[in-house]
Amino acid sequence: MDDLQLLGAALTKPEPSAETLDRRRHQLQNAMRGPVRTHRSRRPMLAIGATAAAGIVAVAVAVAATGAPAPGSARKDRTTTAEMSGSQVLLVAATTAEAKPATTGTYWHVKTVGATGTAQTFESWTTTDGRKWVRVQGGAVTELPGRHPLTVRRTRLRMEQVAKLPASPAALKARLLDSATVPARHSKDPAKRETLTIMLLENLLSEVPAPPKVRAAALRALASLPDVKNLGKVPGGQSLQFSGPGGGTKLVVDPKTSAVSGEGYADINGRQESMGRTTTTAAWTNEPPR
Repeated sequence: MDDLQLLGAALTKPEPSAETLDRRRHQLQNAMRGPVRTHRSRRPMLAIGATAAAGIVAVAVAVAATGAPAPGSARKDRTTTAEMSGSQVLLVAATTAEAKPATTGTYWHVKTVGATGTAQTFESWTTTDGRKWVRVQGGAVTELPGRHPLTVRRTRLRMEQVAKLPASPAALKARLLDSATVPARHSKDPAKRETLTIMLLENLLSEVPAPPKVRAAALRALASLPDVKNLGKVPGGQSLQFSGPGGGTKLVVDPKTSAVSGEGYADINGRQESMGRTTTTAAWTNEPPR
């Protein structure tokens, strides 16, 4: 029985403990990442990629239409985007995110699809007071016992604190690292701290309803990191690579919508091997869980 089946079985039992469900949820997240395989890595790396179960921010940001495109403009736009550096792609996405008005609703709905051989799905609906419903692999919706406030994963930050996060990229990175609950926050290894920074920024962008200015700051913070390479156009946007010793992560970023998806990879003797890609959509809704 794989991790997803374990979580599904746990959800069908009468009133499982919150600890059990939380443990199964993280098992699902790890399953979506896939196994981390390393070989001759110079330094250990933290696995990154999945968020919420783990990765894309698809709280899509609308771009106001300015009129019908001129003939040939689509081709020109593709060429221009392809020529952007990785940092430039992120900065354009940040401008897009900042222009999005803040939204609200009754339920914060998150749907994550992970690809590790076969598609795995996880959905959750969370209210501002912490009531939470989940669905695994399209099965029945189950309400979890107790309260489960929205938080930035791997930190102590709850939704009311996220709303007050700084809009400065440098201050935002420092605040996230200061609030982190994982041992890497104390590491003196710059590579580990940079990897953790990317993970926390990705979690912020994909898992919680951050205000537009905070989302923009998170994208600008990613743009400020070294070794961001634009690998070119792929389905969903531009593929950006954040390199590190032994591996790293790739983010697919659409500068027109600010949508982001993540994929961790290991560097095996110079060859990149994926650790699984996830696609997450998240938005406020007034539709009840069903």
